Amino acid sequence: MREELNASEDELLIGIVGRLTEVKNHPMFLRAAASLLGPGESATNLRRVRFVVIGDGKLRATLEEQARQLALRDRIVFVGTREDPEFFYAALDIVALTSHNEGTPLTLIEAMANERPVVATAVGGVVDLLGPKRSDGDGYVVCERGLSVDSGDIEGFARGLDRLVTDADLRRELGRQGREFVLQNYAKERLFEDISRLYEQLLRPEPR
Repeated sequence: MREELNASEDELLIGIVGRLTEVKNHPMFLRAAASLLGPGESATNLRRVRFVVIGDGKLRATLEEQARQLALRDRIVFVGTREDPEFFYAALDIVALTSHNEGTPLTLIEAMANERPVVATAVGGVVDLLGPKRSDGDGYVVCERGLSVDSGDIEGFARGLDRLVTDADLRRELGRQGREFVLQNYAKERLFEDISRLYEQLLRPEPR
């Protein structure tokens, strides 16, 4: 996908994956992107950042207009629905999630499986996926497997993105931690083992 987008080797792609509906809160992602690229940030780092919106839905036209109003048109691309997660996650450098609420988001699991560092709002099952807190940042929390931001905190989200843009070591570390977690907890082999144990328990004779 990087070739499709003509992304250079030193360009960072920050992606958000999901249906373009209210619950996913894409407007927060767009405003955080605009804040990240706004006055006062490091031009050296930010000149190589682009944003990718993967997914489609009823809000697409509205979001594209918002991106235009935020002067993001040259720094963001809406690619629509994709059926090749094995390719588009690998193309992204950072994966964002800005949802108002979530159960256990498949987007984050897939991103972690592809060793992508994540920044996400601390809602629902996201908290468990990101893991325990390691340290506090300026408006965000560095967790064991990603960065956590309060729901609706646009500036905190922008600063979390900036931290990952400028800290390649942290990106690599969080990516590794996330992949290890997914392999241990969500791999199909683990699922088969859990189902096998469940059947063994169900079929085990009850003590008389």
